[in-house]
Amino acid sequence: MKQGIGFVFLILSLLCQGASLNAESCVPKNSPDTFPEHTFTRVLLVVAMEDEAAPIIKTLGLKESPDAFPKLPMKGYAGKYANLDIFLIINGEDPVYDVQNVGTQASTLTTYLGIEFFHPDLVISVGTAGGISEKGAHINDIYTSTKIYFHARRIPIPCYAEYGLGGYSSKIFDYIIQKMNLKRGNICSSDSFDTTKIDRDIILKNGCAVIDMESAGVAWVSMLMKIPMLAIKGITDTDGNKNNTEVFQKNFVSVTSKLAESVAEFLQYLKKD
Repeated sequence: MKQGIGFVFLILSLLCQGASLNAESCVPKNSPDTFPEHTFTRVLLVVAMEDEAAPIIKTLGLKESPDAFPKLPMKGYAGKYANLDIFLIINGEDPVYDVQNVGTQASTLTTYLGIEFFHPDLVISVGTAGGISEKGAHINDIYTSTKIYFHARRIPIPCYAEYGLGGYSSKIFDYIIQKMNLKRGNICSSDSFDTTKIDRDIILKNGCAVIDMESAGVAWVSMLMKIPMLAIKGITDTDGNKNNTEVFQKNFVSVTSKLAESVAEFLQYLKKD
């Protein structure tokens, strides 16, 4: 078995050997740092958990689309807000363990389904997140994304290493960010609630101020579908907290409430931008 795995990595390494000879070969292709100017009219909000989505659904007055995904746990909502068509999709509940679907795997499928069903021209990953205090993040901060990375996909092979990180660009709304006094920063995503030393090193190396479990999956699918995206995240806990789970639970309600208000305000400015 070990020999077989080693052979696979050897083949992958040989396939990338030519590309590794010059550094420019691994510069991302077809992943623009800027998106063309565009008037947005259909916005998809991708949210992991029902409790994160509930204040947003209430604030925006969205109604459930009961027949959207009949064979899957994902739930869709739709409505009008600030004269925009607003859609929201959540990951739903796992049928085996009766818990909310979380992580990049769930967010990848959820985003694809939302894009295919609702046909948005802008995708926003919305939810709670952890903050890196060293990068200036504090509890209750609301962040918008600049670049989005996976920080736990470690593939030590030329080009695959860059692929593993992602480094997806976000649509930047400078006018709205300044008006709302929002923070901007890079986001790192993984499928774990804790952070190892290796994770932290990668997070800091890529300048991430925010860590979550969804944004990179949403960004990857949006990139494939050529739809501008960004993330709006509310900080519930930081790496300086001794017990992040307790701090997360303590701040969850207040942060999700503030996040819903921020999303609503963002959408109001979006129509004017």
